[in-house]
Amino acid sequence: MQLLAIALYSRDGRRQVLDFKLGALNVITGESATGKSALLDIIDYCTGRDTLQLPVGPITDTVSWYAALFQLDGTRAVVARPAPKPSGKSRQAMLSFGADLSLPDVDQLAINTDTTTLRRHLGRRIGITENRRHQADHRAHVEIGAHLGHAMLLCLQGQSEITSRNGLFHRQGEPGIAEAIKATLPYFLGAATFDQARKSTQLATAKLQLVDAEANYDKALAATGVAEATTEALWREAHTLGFVPAEAPPDRDAMLEALAAAVTSPSELQPGDTGYEQRMAHLRRECDRLRDSLRALAADRQTLISEGAAADEFATSARIPQDRLASLNLLPRRRQTAGAQLSDDSVCPLCGLVAPNSDPTVEALRHSLHRLSEQLDGVEAARPARHAALEAVSRRTIELRQELLAAEKALKALTAGTEASMTLPQQAQSDFARGRIYGVLSTLRQTDETGVVRLRRLRDSARARVSALEGELAPEQEYQALSARLVPVGRDIAEWSHQLMLEHGGTDVQLDADELTVTVGTDLARVPMSRMGSAANWIGYHVLAHLALHRYFVLHNRPVPRILILDQPTQAWYLPDAASEVPGSDLDAVEQLFQLINDIVRDLAPHLQVIICDHVSLPVPWFQQAVVQNWRGGHKLIPQSWIDSAADQPGTYDS
Repeated sequence: MQLLAIALYSRDGRRQVLDFKLGALNVITGESATGKSALLDIIDYCTGRDTLQLPVGPITDTVSWYAALFQLDGTRAVVARPAPKPSGKSRQAMLSFGADLSLPDVDQLAINTDTTTLRRHLGRRIGITENRRHQADHRAHVEIGAHLGHAMLLCLQGQSEITSRNGLFHRQGEPGIAEAIKATLPYFLGAATFDQARKSTQLATAKLQLVDAEANYDKALAATGVAEATTEALWREAHTLGFVPAEAPPDRDAMLEALAAAVTSPSELQPGDTGYEQRMAHLRRECDRLRDSLRALAADRQTLISEGAAADEFATSARIPQDRLASLNLLPRRRQTAGAQLSDDSVCPLCGLVAPNSDPTVEALRHSLHRLSEQLDGVEAARPARHAALEAVSRRTIELRQELLAAEKALKALTAGTEASMTLPQQAQSDFARGRIYGVLSTLRQTDETGVVRLRRLRDSARARVSALEGELAPEQEYQALSARLVPVGRDIAEWSHQLMLEHGGTDVQLDADELTVTVGTDLARVPMSRMGSAANWIGYHVLAHLALHRYFVLHNRPVPRILILDQPTQAWYLPDAASEVPGSDLDAVEQLFQLINDIVRDLAPHLQVIICDHVSLPVPWFQQAVVQNWRGGHKLIPQSWIDSAADQPGTYDS
C-alpha cells in the first residue's frame, strides 16, 4: 500500500490535491508554518485513527473533509474522513475500492463505514489476516489482534518523535501504545503467527486490566478496614453516651443494626447523667492502657529483633572457626601399630610417625569443634521460635492499634460533640448525639462487604486470565525467532550509521524490541539511544532503524504499508529558511542523509515510498527530482483564498 494523492476539501466545495510518486522518494519542502507537519497527521487520520491531532487554526477553520488515494496490489482505495468536531475525534469514514479510482468530487463524499471496518478491510488487502474482535472494559473498547493501526505505528515519524532520545516509534509514549508495538512487532517481522500476535495483545490488555483490578480491590479493602475501625469507634462512643451496652455484637453488620436501633429509639440514659462522666473517664483510661500496651509490644519486638541480629552475628562469626576446625574430621581417630591402637594425638598427621609424647592440642580442638556445633545447633533451633514470637507480636500490635484508633476516634467525636452541644438543653444534647451517630451510620452502610468480595473475584479472574495467556504463549521460542529477524535489521543500521559517521557507527548495533530503542555495543556495556549525545545521532538512528525495518518488510513480503513518512529529519543541522547560515559540514551531513535515503529507496524500488517534509531544498538534480511540493512564495497546504473565505463567512464544524 502506497500513497497516490491527498485531497483537502474546503467548506465551500473547493479541493486541494497533493500528488505523490509511487516507489520513490517524495520531498515536500517549504517555509515554516505552511502545513508540512500536518500531512503526517492527515495520513494517520485517513488510515483509521479516531483522533485528528491538528492545531486549531487555518486547517481546522477551512477544511470539511480529508481524503487519501492509496495504491494497492491490483486495485486502488479511496478513504475519506469528515473533519471531526472540536474535540478532534470521529469514527466516521468513507471507503471504496476500484482499479481505476480517483479522488472524488465534493458531492461524491458520503459516510459508508467506520474506522474499525476501514482498518479491517485495508489491513486484509495488504495481508493482515486478522480475526479481530472487540473486548469491552471500563475505559473503552479494546481492539484485540494486530491491525492496520498497529502497522502504521511503524510507518510514521513526527517532528518531535524523530528527535526523541527516549522513544523510537510513533506515539510510543502514549498509554498502551508501547505495549501494542511490543505485542505486534513480532507478527509484522514474521517471528509470530497472527494468533500469537492476537494473544500477545490480549495479554497486554489483560495485564492492564489486572493492574486496575488490583488497585480497585486494594482501595475497597482499605475502605473496609477504615469502616471497621469507624464502626468500633462508633460503638464505643454510643456506649459512653449510654445508648448501647459495653459488649458489642460479634460481627460488623450486627453492630450497625444494634447502633441504628439504639439511636432511633428512646433511651432512659442521657449524655448528661453521672454514668456518662464515668464512661468518659473509662474511655480515657482505656486509651492510656492501649498506648502502654503498644509501647510494651514495641519494646518486646525490638528485643526479639536485637536477639535475632545478635544470634545471626554469632552464627556468622562461629561458622568461620567451625569450617576451619572441620578439617580435623579428615584425620583418623585411631591408628593400629605393633598390635595396639594409638590415639591420633601421638601420631603425626603429616608423616605418620609416633611421637614420644602425645599432643593434647588435637583433642582440645575436637572439643572446641563439638562445642561450636552444639551452640550453632541451638541458634538454629531457636530461630523458628523467635520468628513465631515476632509474628505474634506483630499481630497483637495490629489488633491494639485498631482498638486504640477506635477509642481515640470515639473520644475525639465525644469531645467535639460535647463542645458543639454544650449550650443546648439535656434532651437536645441527647438528640444531637443520636443524629450525629445516625449520620455516620448512613455513611458506613455504603461500604458494602459484598462489593469487596466482587472486586476480589474480578482481581482473581484477571490474574487467572493473565496466567492462562502466558501459558498459551511460547515466549522463549518467539524471542529467539524475533532476535534472529532483528539481526539483519541491526546489520543494516550498523552499515548505514558508519556511512553517516554517527556516534558508535559501524559497531554492534541492535534494535531492542523490549525497550523499543536502538542500542550499540561498547567495550564496557550496551549503550541505548537515550545515552547517546546530540540530536544528530538521535535523528540518524531513528531514520536508519525505520529504513532497516522497512527494508526487511519489503524483502520478506511482510504485511506493512510500503510507506515511510519522516517529518523534519534535518532539524538537528538545518535552520529553517536560513541555509546560508548553516556551516558547510552540516550541509554535507544533510546531503549525505538524503542521499542515503534516496539510494535505499531506489534499491528497493518500486516497493518502498518515502515521504519527507522538511525546510531543506538541496540544489542537486536528484533531490530536485524528488520534490513534489515546494511551499514558498505564498504556496502552502491551505490556499490563502480558503483562509480569506473562512474569515468572511465563518462556518461550523461538520460532524
